[in-house]
Amino acid sequence: MGGVLIAVEGIDGSGKTTHSKGLVKELKAMGVKCVYTAEPTDGPIGRMLKANASKRRFPPEVEALLFAADRLEHVRRVIEPSLRAGVVVISDRYVHSSIAYQGVHVGFDWVRTINRFAPRPDLAVYLDVPVEVALRRIGGGRDLFERGDYQREVRKAYLRLVEEGELLSVSTDRPYEEAHSELLELVLARLREVGLLA
Repeated sequence: MGGVLIAVEGIDGSGKTTHSKGLVKELKAMGVKCVYTAEPTDGPIGRMLKANASKRRFPPEVEALLFAADRLEHVRRVIEPSLRAGVVVISDRYVHSSIAYQGVHVGFDWVRTINRFAPRPDLAVYLDVPVEVALRRIGGGRDLFERGDYQREVRKAYLRLVEEGELLSVSTDRPYEEAHSELLELVLARLREVGLLA
């Protein structure tokens, strides 16, 4: 479409938001048109999902469908228009979050099927950190998504996606500057490949 979609993935406490916003700031400083966005969104379905995070009122299948519905709205409202305008979109979570988080309960294949409308990211990077480190960063488990056993299963799912070649991995169990430098270079390399940077 002209723009580039970059997904930044990882368990809670891996540094997704900090690194994603850092990327946007640096790319804008280089003169690259860039936008930060995140899932769940601030739309009506996303707000419901955020409110539900500490309660888990929905069965896993319903939850997966709600995340897919929120993503469809996100794609139509933010991602596709930005890509058509030639903008680099940095998404703090995207399809692979659903595959890892909901796929643990309902299976990877079904989650892929209900998200087949979502455009594939041009680059998807998984920020890897041990669960114990992530939990310390966020001060323990604020909600059920952040509890250790569940996060360990989600991390395993993400690592499987890395092994299968769907995600590139960057360790964030080290100083921010070191991890961010590696992440930024992956992004810049992709932008050069598609001709958005010299």
